Amino acid sequence: MNLTLYNNIISTIRNHKGLSIDCYRQLVDKFPSCSGDSLYSILQFEYQRRMKTNHSLLHSNKQNIWQSYVNSVKERERSGIILRIAENLDVAPCLVAKIILHRYFDEFYKDNNEEQPVSNINVYLRETSLINDPKLAYEVYLCTLYDNIYSPVTDVMKSSLGQQYEIRLNREATELGLGFRDEEHLRKHGYDKTPDCKLEVPICIKGFIINWIESKALFGETEVHKEYIKNQYTSYYNRFGPGLVIYWFGYLETIVQDNEKRFVISDHLPRNFARLPPPNFEF
Repeated sequence: MNLTLYNNIISTIRNHKGLSIDCYRQLVDKFPSCSGDSLYSILQFEYQRRMKTNHSLLHSNKQNIWQSYVNSVKERERSGIILRIAENLDVAPCLVAKIILHRYFDEFYKDNNEEQPVSNINVYLRETSLINDPKLAYEVYLCTLYDNIYSPVTDVMKSSLGQQYEIRLNREATELGLGFRDEEHLRKHGYDKTPDCKLEVPICIKGFIINWIESKALFGETEVHKEYIKNQYTSYYNRFGPGLVIYWFGYLETIVQDNEKRFVISDHLPRNFARLPPPNFEF
């Protein structure tokens, strides 16, 4: 993706105030040439950066958020109270729900002189039926449906998507007749940081020797790419030599460096490659 298009997408996200799910719909309508997966990935990274910036502001307003919820319930407002609070604050619904849950359980168990049975609030987000207040349980449930960034449902979907593209990589590599070892096999043999696919025989793509392939079901933007270089790709290079990184949902053109010797970047598994000749052990 060229930088101009990417900046237009980022500008649209930054100018949007409200729920991220509504921003995503706006992006899909405004940028029809981009895949929904690419747009969601860009939105996710940008929105998470925004939430980190708003973190201190959010927690400094915990009392106001709780009181706003209590007042709305007393006034018998329609369902979606927490969603509306989140929209007005420009904060992810599940983050607001966590603050309200913390305060609710503090009040409930203090009044009843009981100890909270589950200390991890995330448990209540994943299983809202554990919340003993039916109104609050439904409000939190709505948050998990409408928060497409921080919801436990979204976490499961992202994990599943990552596995789906790893399976796709393995299938395509097998179809191309590439011999490889997967991440699970490498871990069994004591490797701690492992690529998704370690080729048994290297291949050559555009004059670049490829020893391993890493699958990323996301959009490759600058900050994320730098983080992966630091935490993963450099380790792969030091251990196995140069490799191939696949950002299935595209990547920002500026992350490709002409002098990069550790890896090649692509948005698919190339089918045009040269197989290295087998070693000749004859003397």
